[in-house]
Amino acid sequence: MLILRIISALVGIPIVLAAVYYGGPWYALFLLLIVNVGAYEYNTLLKKQNYNGSTAYTFIGVSLFIATIYFEQFQLLYPLVMLLFFMLFVNTLFSMDRLSLADSAFTLWGIIYLGGFAGFLLMLRALPDGAMFTFIMLAGVWIHDTCAYFIGMKWGMRKFSPEISPNKSVEGSIAGIAGTVAIFFSLAILVPEYSPLNPAQAVILALGIAVFSQLGDLLESVLKRQLGVKDSGGIIPGHGGILDRFDSILLAAPFTYAFFLLINMI
Repeated sequence: MLILRIISALVGIPIVLAAVYYGGPWYALFLLLIVNVGAYEYNTLLKKQNYNGSTAYTFIGVSLFIATIYFEQFQLLYPLVMLLFFMLFVNTLFSMDRLSLADSAFTLWGIIYLGGFAGFLLMLRALPDGAMFTFIMLAGVWIHDTCAYFIGMKWGMRKFSPEISPNKSVEGSIAGIAGTVAIFFSLAILVPEYSPLNPAQAVILALGIAVFSQLGDLLESVLKRQLGVKDSGGIIPGHGGILDRFDSILLAAPFTYAFFLLINMI
């Protein structure tokens, strides 16, 4: 399992970094692919518990979110949510024999979860120096996940939240936060010429990325636990599905975007 995780990381990380580096339509298309694969996994999970979430509407919804944000038509986001709500309501109304309001609610939830949060990745990349900011966020998420995984696997004794995710430990959670903060702080001190942040800012950003990474992981764990599955899919050997790999990034992105937006305004 560990060797598969390492091989997948060695293959996948350069692809992600290249997409961020080139930005523009390449990055948007990469995110479009990610959210649509995530949408497929999400609806597959729903069907395991006999929910009839609409895969087609989820594909349409997440794609419209990405397109709207990529073309910076932010004034259309609220109308888009209401349009999707209306479409799902009408779809339920005329399919009462096989669809429920709960099915439509799950579909809309998935659209906002995937398309809405992924939109922050586009917005972060669009900021001045957005590529660097995105690299910093990804590094923070990966540092957190690595520290939490290895420390938790080696020394994890106390369960963090056994009813949600039995494999997560308090020790791993603390190690993920402490490791991210320590590395960000050390880099800001040792190589300030390569860091856009002072030590205090580096600590705040690292702490936020680590905490929201854990929240993203827990959010998907709640989803999987309630639907009775271990992994969202198997597309990434050793890691599971797209949702398993990008859950932390999806929730770290809004915090990172807000942080750098505030820093640029001060």
